[in-house]
Amino acid sequence: MTAMCVSEICTLQTMLENLNNVILNIRTMKIRNCIKLTLSIIISFFLILPSCAVELDSLNRDADYVNSILKRSEKVVDNLNLTNREVHNEVTKILANRYFELNDIYAERDAKITTAKESLSGEAKEQAIQAAKAEADSKLYRSHFAFPANLSLYLDSEQVGEIKNGMTFNVLNVTYTAYLDMIQTLTSDEKIQIYAWLVEARELAMDAESAKKKHETFGKYKGRINNYLSSRGYNLTKEREDWGERVKARGGTL
Repeated sequence: MTAMCVSEICTLQTMLENLNNVILNIRTMKIRNCIKLTLSIIISFFLILPSCAVELDSLNRDADYVNSILKRSEKVVDNLNLTNREVHNEVTKILANRYFELNDIYAERDAKITTAKESLSGEAKEQAIQAAKAEADSKLYRSHFAFPANLSLYLDSEQVGEIKNGMTFNVLNVTYTAYLDMIQTLTSDEKIQIYAWLVEARELAMDAESAKKKHETFGKYKGRINNYLSSRGYNLTKEREDWGERVKARGGTL
């Protein structure tokens, strides 16, 4: 996101001055007026935050690649059915920038690994490869939380979740619905645990480098869920067989 415009900076400075006046005069002001002024300052601060446009990180990138990422991003954002076209465009650019950022991280990692394989040998090569992977993981972690924070300037928490689902092919909802349909005797606690693990899987899958890697991430968590359910006494083989019969009876397939 670009730096704030001059007008926004001036507005912030004015608000900070007002807040300072609240602090200086809090002993003499009526508490009701103090609270009202403070709330107005806070609300104004959040209202101006999204006022500067998001800058698309397209410099020095192939035009066809940029267009393909924009189309992919817009397809995800379209699912939100946003009525404000400006918000739609800003969110699309935030998502596209995240795709660019992920690609850059993995491209740099792969380049370093290739260099290590071509120029090093033995333990030195292995150390260089592991260092490249560790550096990429570190960059992924450091940048992971900025993405939903940027989205939250324009979207509510439910809409941010839908963006995450769009990035991960809606596997969370599909898998969770499947578990509930397969084992109809799940307790509330079991449902909560299953959903929590799928949310965790989604957070990791969001940053995965390919569709295959995203699905593999969910696959690992499905294994964890299955082990959990088995430990709770469920016969998953029998549950799947019964589920298949129910689905077949209503004209569907697994």
